Amino acid sequence: MKPRERVLRALDLEEPDRVPMFELEFQYPELIVGKPYVLWSGYGSWEQTVFRDSLSKMKIEEDIVKVTRHNTEVLVETCLKLSYDVFRPAFVPDPLEAIRHVRKIAPELAIMGNSPGTGLGIPDGKSMFHIVKWAYTDPEGLRRLTEDRVRKSLEYIRLQVEAGADIIVDCTDYALKSGPFFKPEFYHKVIFPLIKILVDEAHRVGVFFIQHTDGNLWPIIDGLINTSIDALHSIDPSAGMSLKEIKEKYGDKIALCGNVDAAGTLFLGSPEDVANEARNCIRDAAYGGGYFLTSSNCIYRGVPVDNTLALIKTGLKYGRYKPP
Repeated sequence: MKPRERVLRALDLEEPDRVPMFELEFQYPELIVGKPYVLWSGYGSWEQTVFRDSLSKMKIEEDIVKVTRHNTEVLVETCLKLSYDVFRPAFVPDPLEAIRHVRKIAPELAIMGNSPGTGLGIPDGKSMFHIVKWAYTDPEGLRRLTEDRVRKSLEYIRLQVEAGADIIVDCTDYALKSGPFFKPEFYHKVIFPLIKILVDEAHRVGVFFIQHTDGNLWPIIDGLINTSIDALHSIDPSAGMSLKEIKEKYGDKIALCGNVDAAGTLFLGSPEDVANEARNCIRDAAYGGGYFLTSSNCIYRGVPVDNTLALIKTGLKYGRYKPP
């Protein structure tokens, strides 16, 4: 079975030939295919932070198309070598060009586009203070601000689907380890209706919608599921989210993506620890289909490469569905 078909079957809550795998980001392709990403000169603070330990060794390029195509081709080669089933544009200055390029050079892969989301996730620094303040002092003003962001998100969803995306993912964290960022009432009144608008647009143009959020979602998970998202990522184990319990409660409604602990087991454990946790994830959530084996965040530069390979080898060995 080709990767794209495998992914679409899982999102349809069916059993493909094996459990599909992907990562939202893969930050060290040079350790897998011997080719590093190139840095675009216009990158912001996020990329500078990710690659801070190797900035002096990385090539910096001004040409947007050249950087986009190089990094896209490096990531595609990495995905194919590691048996990942999904390509998601990362570290590219032109994601639309990346999607178009992948559709040409690797049509067998599923392509995951991005939604800028609602703007009401967990921000950082000063913006966190202002969002919390607005939520309680001027909720209607905050709603107007986020509705404008959602309108822009809708257009970007359409453009990515036209370019060739099969899936849209919204990477917005709506909770801390201790629980939701706002009171549950604010999610139900403001945030979930906005997510529903994004989900409905993705469905209207014929693609699936995955919601990524870290944190403890238990107080608000019913409302999130009711937005009609097709899948949930990452089911954060460090925040007390149980893959087994979510599969039992919601596995007939959504696909699940996760949840090998990226901050714990993948970072600090041994390859054997990773393999054991991955087997447990497969045992707890793969039955009946609708499951993707992933980390609980991404493969960041601190994750030992042997642990990454252990996760993938375990998925390939134990993620096979029995033939009918």
